Amino acid sequence: MLDPDISTQDALRLLTVRDEPMPDDVVGMDRRRFLQMMGWGVGAGAALGTLGEVILPSMVPDRLREAWAASPVGPNDGILVLIGLFGGSDGLNVVVPYNNGAYYQQHGALAIPAGQVLPLDGQVGLHPNLPYLKSLYDSGDVAVVQGVGYPNPDLSHFSSMATWMDGGPISGMPTSGWIGRWLDGLAGDDLFRAATVGQGLPLHLVGNVKRGTAIPQWGIGFGGGSDQHDLWMYNAVRAMSAAPAGRGQWHDAVATSMRGVIDVGQMVGPVFDQPLPDGDLVKKMTVAARLINADLGLRVVDTGYDGFDTHSSQPGNLVSLLSDLDAALAAFFAALDPRFRSRVTVMTYSEFGRTSWANDSSGTDHGTVNNHFVVGAGVKGGLYGQQPNLAGLGRWDRMGFNVDFRSLYATVLDGWMGGGSSSVLGANYPNLGFFDQAPGVSNGGNGVSPPTQVGDYVGVNPARLYDSRTADRLAPLGPGTTVEVSVLGRGGVPAAGVTAVVLNVVSVNASGGSSFCVWPKGEAKPNVANVTVPVGFATGSLVVSKVGAGGRVNITNESNSADCVVDVVGYFGTATASRLQSITPFRALDTRNGTGGRLGALGPNTAIDLAVRGVGGVPGDADAVVVNVTAVAPTAFGYVTVWPSGEARPFASSLNFPSGAAVPNMVVAKIGANGKIGVFNANGNTHIVVDVVGYMSATAPGRYYPLPAARVWDTRTGGNSPAGPGTTVTLPVLGVGGVPASGVSGVALVLAAKGPTQNTFVTAWPSGVAKPYVSSLNPRVGVDVSNLTFVKVGGDGAVQVYNENGLVNLVVDIVGYFTG
Repeated sequence: MLDPDISTQDALRLLTVRDEPMPDDVVGMDRRRFLQMMGWGVGAGAALGTLGEVILPSMVPDRLREAWAASPVGPNDGILVLIGLFGGSDGLNVVVPYNNGAYYQQHGALAIPAGQVLPLDGQVGLHPNLPYLKSLYDSGDVAVVQGVGYPNPDLSHFSSMATWMDGGPISGMPTSGWIGRWLDGLAGDDLFRAATVGQGLPLHLVGNVKRGTAIPQWGIGFGGGSDQHDLWMYNAVRAMSAAPAGRGQWHDAVATSMRGVIDVGQMVGPVFDQPLPDGDLVKKMTVAARLINADLGLRVVDTGYDGFDTHSSQPGNLVSLLSDLDAALAAFFAALDPRFRSRVTVMTYSEFGRTSWANDSSGTDHGTVNNHFVVGAGVKGGLYGQQPNLAGLGRWDRMGFNVDFRSLYATVLDGWMGGGSSSVLGANYPNLGFFDQAPGVSNGGNGVSPPTQVGDYVGVNPARLYDSRTADRLAPLGPGTTVEVSVLGRGGVPAAGVTAVVLNVVSVNASGGSSFCVWPKGEAKPNVANVTVPVGFATGSLVVSKVGAGGRVNITNESNSADCVVDVVGYFGTATASRLQSITPFRALDTRNGTGGRLGALGPNTAIDLAVRGVGGVPGDADAVVVNVTAVAPTAFGYVTVWPSGEARPFASSLNFPSGAAVPNMVVAKIGANGKIGVFNANGNTHIVVDVVGYMSATAPGRYYPLPAARVWDTRTGGNSPAGPGTTVTLPVLGVGGVPASGVSGVALVLAAKGPTQNTFVTAWPSGVAKPYVSSLNPRVGVDVSNLTFVKVGGDGAVQVYNENGLVNLVVDIVGYFTG
């Protein structure tokens, strides 16, 4: 028989199950079992050594299910973060009825003095250790639900906790929970729809046929590493499952499952790359925010902490517990990517409240009623329900409830999670009406969906992230081959708070003409050629890509075969940093005529410094400069590196070129402390031209919004014809392809030249000003080329594109914009 005085910890333990397959889950060696073995429960070293002990008769290879990939959260899907206040929090000292004499009489020395309360109205206020929560309430983002309980309450931690976790009709011992049954109603079987930050699964995340996932707050084992040696090992394991090995079905099944474990680990691993703060709940809520930022498809994240069973020494204990709650909420919203701010709601819950009368040990005993918080941008802030009536209560009396806790659940399910509360809860419960906006809606509920992401720029010393010629792959990319490149937590890019990365993507050793397409993992592949791949020589292009699921970007080679090299040069993030100021381009360096202080080609292994800060419209506070760098008349195959002057030159290329060709590439270069950038030529002799098209500084206006590529001009379609010599075309860009109709200072364009009949150059610049003497693209006869460029938007909302010589088909895609 269960002890009615069971502790909070023992109740939680009994209401938590191992994160393992359902009893009738005959899906073979599935994801969850391998997560357990590979560092999420058993450990990598034991996985294969104990294989004979964990294989069940149902685990046959032909039933093996591959479902490792996470699907990102939809733009209008609500995300729910749960915070369990285990032990039964003292609701009267959390939401304080400071104008009620009975409260001060019954709570005695435990009562919060009225002068310390953070008032919400003339009757109630928050505990003084909840200042951050109070600031959210003042912003209209907190619903305080008062007097929450249920009929015929049970004062046992176990029984009452089971009732809250079940969420259904109160009858007998529950076998499933309300979130788990909500999962049962979702299509598919995605591993990352619901997760608890902890080791085991609490009952409320267990359904009849589906369940959530447990993610330990200290990180994961095998599959989650990010250093080069780990990645080499993971790629070697992945190679085992690339094709049947001829060693039988079990070998192939194990190899496929091992690959899936690595993929899962790499999706979740970046969450733990950066140090986590101290404090149990603060750490869990920070992990929760990072998991949401990773866009793995999580709709529910469960957290919680205990200690609220304050039978004694309540004043000091409650101060500490509520300080932790306030700090955890602040840490969560600080870590949460703004793109999810309008899609996340936080809700507290507890198995019961405390008595209205203090006991003789400076504490309170198990009660029946509590107050809870619902927090988020979609919440209609205010007070809901009523404070419990304290009048006439004796020493051992319990307060009556005003709001059934299942109304709290029903309002969240129907108002935020897509509906179905009556099926999940087994009955209809009143909607409390504390949502005034749907998920993904911002700006006061006016129905305007926010941009996907926004970011300030941070430059890094260029670092190599991927090279198919090394252990990253050891083979070129074949036709139609897609590779994934992990970008978060590497090369100076943080593990969280990143909206887009700035990469230099290079093709090497191509067997024939092709193109590379770069896009965020988990999203639809766009119709854009970020890098036009020629045969016979290496070439590259700057790419700004939104970060996809698991902190990764995809790169697809369209045809033939080619090696791929990826260097990171910076990122756009949610923290305040540098922003873009697009300018009318000007020439800062031309070694053919001495512009910029250098006359004569750069020889092999030669570097020069180029002053850019305080030059030609670039201010003294600029952190980075946006330049188009062109190699002219090189005498050998080679590459150019641009990096911050005064820092160690990295092993990375900014520009790759063959002998005899004029080849440009856009570069976002961090400026050195001396106000200069370094320019290095590796091989042969080559002239260098540098055109400045913008700069990054803390005082500039432009925050970057990545967009799915949208084609705005293609001379090959729609009755157009190739651009002739001296041709200028004006292209409206405001209100086009996802760019707003106002508030835009510049656009990010991919320019591509197809089939040029002569050597030429192409210039892009803001409409309404004279064409500058600069080049954005340098096609040579018969060779397709492409380049990214940032272009200031003219006063009429347009940009202009000019072709100098011959006939050439031009293609222009918008891939992002900068705010004005």
